[in-house]
Amino acid sequence: MRASDPPRDGTGAARLTDLHFPGADLTIRLVDADRLRCGLSSVVKGWRPEIRPTPASGAHAKRLSRVAVRRDGFTAASPFYEDELSGLGLAEACCAVLSDLTESWIDANPGSFALHCGAFRFQGGLVMLTGPRRAGKSTLIARLGAEVDATIFCDDVLPLTPSGLAVGLGIAPRIRLPMPRRSHPDFLRHVRKTPGARDRCYAYLRSDNLAPHGTMAEPSTLIVLDRRANGAARLHRMAQDQALHHLLAQNMAHLGDAEAAFAGARCLLGRLTVLRMVYSDLEEAVALLRRNFATDAPDECEPEPGPELHVPLTPPPPERPARPFDPDRVWKQRPNVMLRQVEGSAFLWTRGGKTVWHLNPVGHVIWSALEIPGDVTELAELLADLYPDVPRATLLSDTWCLLAELAEAGFVVAADG
Repeated sequence: MRASDPPRDGTGAARLTDLHFPGADLTIRLVDADRLRCGLSSVVKGWRPEIRPTPASGAHAKRLSRVAVRRDGFTAASPFYEDELSGLGLAEACCAVLSDLTESWIDANPGSFALHCGAFRFQGGLVMLTGPRRAGKSTLIARLGAEVDATIFCDDVLPLTPSGLAVGLGIAPRIRLPMPRRSHPDFLRHVRKTPGARDRCYAYLRSDNLAPHGTMAEPSTLIVLDRRANGAARLHRMAQDQALHHLLAQNMAHLGDAEAAFAGARCLLGRLTVLRMVYSDLEEAVALLRRNFATDAPDECEPEPGPELHVPLTPPPPERPARPFDPDRVWKQRPNVMLRQVEGSAFLWTRGGKTVWHLNPVGHVIWSALEIPGDVTELAELLADLYPDVPRATLLSDTWCLLAELAEAGFVVAADG
């Protein structure tokens, strides 16, 4: 027994508890971690685990997540990641277990989407909130939990059955601590009064309006969040190709091959209204969502969503280092690459491959030009005719970067290869 281990019973044996959650092909083994078991029960609604005897020495569970308690916190080992996590607080340990359970549930239900999003509803269809990292979806869902007429489905992962129904897993939303100083007093009171596992970094908020595990709903709206430093909250329409790109990027499930993923995303998109919400203030964003989706919305109609925004959802990546390249190398499309056009964009994949590649209009021009093999200089000159205001050096660099990425993904090959 290492010095960091806590005292055990008189025999010195660890207290082992094996939990099995219905629908997840996974054993959660708690080692001297009764406090974590209580923490899990405080943040999961309607998903009650079965407690089974721990296998005898030498016997092993098929898939095992193991959480132990040490003096410096909890330690977690998982079949879904390589390195052991250590020094975890109670809420962080709950998060590690719930992430494994979610992944296992998704694996046990093949053909399902799993969107990285938060989801809620008032009385109508389910509204899903997604967006780039730090867009504020978890905070928005936590804040919507304070609305007594809202039902919360998730703040992180939402499974969708092959038929398109959303499934709530019964996992409470989690918020980062400490709360921002400018948080509304009512929201601060809601966080303080809501029971759930918490530590110095995170707090789970299990309120009465959390949908129990297994609750199903018809999704109606997907909102892509665009949080900014200032400006009023406003909804905007979103182009179909951009929405499709976002759906594919936010899917966390294994859908077989790329063609199946593309078909499934298009089918799902055909049933959704997709909007982009620009906002800076949390309370303004909640008020805007209430005006559009709550039953107490005023009789006068909310103005139609504004026009599509062409500003990227995320800041442009830092400038890539210059790549040495041979301007005379000739490139061509790889055979058996599938292409589907959606509005102004194109999507590529190889038969049986796992990757769907999104091409913006400029990338689509380059790809189309490669029906006839060409070199970087020829492709850049073609773009120069279409974009005369862009410096030639920029066109050469950007064309080469795209070709290098397409080659790495297996969509283009050197014509002399």
